[in-house]
Amino acid sequence: MPNAPDAEDQNDPSGTTRERFDHLVVIGASAGGVDALITLVGTLPTDFPAPIVIAQHLDRRRESHLGQILAGRSELPVRTVTEYEKLDPGVVYVIASDLDVEINDHAVSVGTNANPAPKPSVDRLLETAAHVFRDGLIAVILTGTGNDGAVGAQAVKAHGGTVVVQNPETATFPGMPLAVPPSSVDIVADLEAIGPVLSDLVSGAYIIPASEDDADLRAFLDRVRERTGLDFSAYKRPTIARRLQRRMAAVGATALQDYRRYIERHPEELQRLVASFLIKVTEFFRDPELFIHLRDHVLPALISEAREQGELRIWSAGCATGEEAYTLAMLVSDLLADESEELPVRIFATDIAADAVEFARRGIYSAAAVAGLPRDLVERHFDPLDGAFEVRKQIRSLVVFGEHDLGNRAPFPRIDLVLCRNVLIYFTAELQRRALQLFAYSLRQGGCLALGKAETVRPLPEFFSLEQPRLRIYRRIGTPVPMPTNRILGTLPLSRPPPRQGAQFQTTRIPSGGPRQLVPREPASSLPATRLLDRLSIGTVTVDRAYHIRTINVSGRRLLGINTAAVGEDLIHRVMPALAGPLRQAIDLALQGERSTAVYQVPDQLADDDGRDLLITVFAILEEDQPANEVDSEVVEVT
Repeated sequence: MPNAPDAEDQNDPSGTTRERFDHLVVIGASAGGVDALITLVGTLPTDFPAPIVIAQHLDRRRESHLGQILAGRSELPVRTVTEYEKLDPGVVYVIASDLDVEINDHAVSVGTNANPAPKPSVDRLLETAAHVFRDGLIAVILTGTGNDGAVGAQAVKAHGGTVVVQNPETATFPGMPLAVPPSSVDIVADLEAIGPVLSDLVSGAYIIPASEDDADLRAFLDRVRERTGLDFSAYKRPTIARRLQRRMAAVGATALQDYRRYIERHPEELQRLVASFLIKVTEFFRDPELFIHLRDHVLPALISEAREQGELRIWSAGCATGEEAYTLAMLVSDLLADESEELPVRIFATDIAADAVEFARRGIYSAAAVAGLPRDLVERHFDPLDGAFEVRKQIRSLVVFGEHDLGNRAPFPRIDLVLCRNVLIYFTAELQRRALQLFAYSLRQGGCLALGKAETVRPLPEFFSLEQPRLRIYRRIGTPVPMPTNRILGTLPLSRPPPRQGAQFQTTRIPSGGPRQLVPREPASSLPATRLLDRLSIGTVTVDRAYHIRTINVSGRRLLGINTAAVGEDLIHRVMPALAGPLRQAIDLALQGERSTAVYQVPDQLADDDGRDLLITVFAILEEDQPANEVDSEVVEVT
């Protein structure tokens, strides 16, 4: 629970008794967010049981009239804060422009300084409020430009609070919502839905009823473990219940039974739930001792060996929002220096969370995210961008991001170095063993595996030898290991409904790279178009904006060197290395409306000659009633 105010804090200087409260809502927006704020406060009921503090940063030369504007639209009283003021539940506090503010002991404390950063600072307000209210704090990031609020949201998450962001797809200015790392976000909602969600969160509408020995919750977590291989039974009950309640609030399920049914209808929600349980802490050069050792000892040796093999291949498994993968890319780039164009480098960066992968692909991070890095490193590898920093194209080109589930996906072959830090601690023993088998298959002889210091699992001794105990670095030894089975996790529903007769199901993807859902699979006899495509000598592949394969025919698999069904997987990861870069570039051009046709020579592993030529054409598919500049998917033709 948040820190409760002392008895003396329940009275203001006049002696009036003040109402006790355990929650605080802090809302951040920028200059263009007035309409969004009007809409939001207009949806809050008169009995809202917590204070609401609003920070909207404006040009210091402009006088803010936000308090007056909101007072005319809100059922709650609105006060403009210009000096120290205690907080009361059911009151909207608007911070005046050009003021530094922070939350101290259930009050707003105001000051001024010459810092040119936007004021009031959403980051500072959230960071200080997180220390006071902890899991009772709800942060809301609305439409706006820049990245103010991103660092504060991470502080809120670290202290157990709740982070709600306006849906960037419907926000007038999506910069601020997009700047918040997905690993810090609990709920993404359209503007009109945020007010009701806040009311439900602070009023405790989403309660997990206590039963004997928490039987209902334990049964639910048992089914989550069977479906995902992740065991959360050791978590503290209040922690797991609180995070579960947030997901229930996000989907509007007021009871655990309703939430189970929702997951059965929307299987992608299970992934979001798991992501909310796993609070990932990541940053550039996190655990500096490890990266210094990699830079000075491990990578130079691997690069020397890679010069003979023709390519350096690294896998960052569980990459979250990309900082680890880009750190590796920066180290490799600095070590190669002038040789960077001579030695091909591929860093596979994967995570089960699709939104985290998409954030990582952007390569844009807040100023605070790079503040602890050496200045010369930032100057070499980042470009300033609207108050944030963008990883330079040369570094981004070394990294291939994609979704990957260690419980169900095939590994990457011929890897020199695998980093999988503090991921396996959440896995069941069976899934831990499979992941280690994946890494044993992926790593070449003499390759290295780096685990996190928090890991308790010991890699299989027949395949790994411990090289650096303190840093948990292992060397690949022993005989080759066969590829593990493609899937070990169950797909049973959480509530075990009776089987339906005559219906088969398979996992597929909905348009625009959206979440997975279960859909009926039509009998083969009703799919003449698919059978016709499979008879063509021309290879055809349809991918979405995130490079995920929607359809691929037999010739497409053969020509691109793909030996599995591959539907739903990242095409860039699955093709032969020589095609990955050019193909990604061609797809990106298709997204911009440019048709691309080119001939590529690739090695033919099935023949004795030097290779073969592939003519690849990439073009966009325009959906009906869709603007010409908004494409839903691309077609790749290979001959």
